[in-house]
Amino acid sequence: MTIQYGEMGWSVHFRLPRRASHLAITFTVVVILAFGLLAWQLWTAARIYPELLFQTRSNTVLHRDLDDISLRKQELASKVGDVDRLAARLLGRFGLVETPHRQASLPSGGRLLELLFPETSQEGRLASEAWSLGEQAERRTTEMRAAERIGADRIRQWEETPSVAPAWGEFSSGFGWRFHPILGKYAMHEGQDIANHIGTPVSATASGRVETAEYNSSFGNEVMINHGHGIRTLYAHLSAFRCDVGDQVHRGQVIGLLGNTGRSTGPHVHYEVHKGATPVNPMNWILPVTLVP
Repeated sequence: MTIQYGEMGWSVHFRLPRRASHLAITFTVVVILAFGLLAWQLWTAARIYPELLFQTRSNTVLHRDLDDISLRKQELASKVGDVDRLAARLLGRFGLVETPHRQASLPSGGRLLELLFPETSQEGRLASEAWSLGEQAERRTTEMRAAERIGADRIRQWEETPSVAPAWGEFSSGFGWRFHPILGKYAMHEGQDIANHIGTPVSATASGRVETAEYNSSFGNEVMINHGHGIRTLYAHLSAFRCDVGDQVHRGQVIGLLGNTGRSTGPHVHYEVHKGATPVNPMNWILPVTLVP
């Protein structure tokens, strides 16, 4: 390394060992990197500082509001406690509380004033009685509305529950195992047969929606009704349909005519009741006519 002084120039020569030169270069690079990292950190901090300051101020305001709400809550609780204690003392003085240790539930509003300071004038008594009757009427109205809703639900459930025979006639083959007259072997008979003349009206045994109304090689013309609650009824061997798929039918509505279609040995309607996916004995779902509205 050479350094020159003045115009005429005289120079001073420095000679550093190679290792010292490398150390000096490394030190310079490290210092430059350190200053660059410091500058980047300062620039990043300058960017996020306003946001941090805003969040800090917002948190401070929020904590102050929460403290105010908590203080107001304590004040209200104290006032409510004072009012309850005052009411208890007044009720005890007027003999409306059995003992201080066994305190009755405190009445509220006008009822408390009525107990403590009963009206002596005729107008006051009439007003008090009218107010009491109004309270009773409102309470009874609420109770009757609830009873009406429950009754409507029960009536709808009753209307959607199979409870009558689908047709007039002779009850022939019942639910259970039997010797099949056509197949010539024992088989499970999953319904109740009701025999009568062709054309006898066949009615829905409960309210529901018609799911199927079609011809089946075994059951002939059949109708399936979905009554909700997992209950379905099937009416088979019909000679004609009196409903369509999707129709909403009610108990007693004619959905078809008794017939002899499909695999049948005579005019009858084959009636099934399914609970879920399991056929059940239809006779358990047929009540006496006097019990069905």
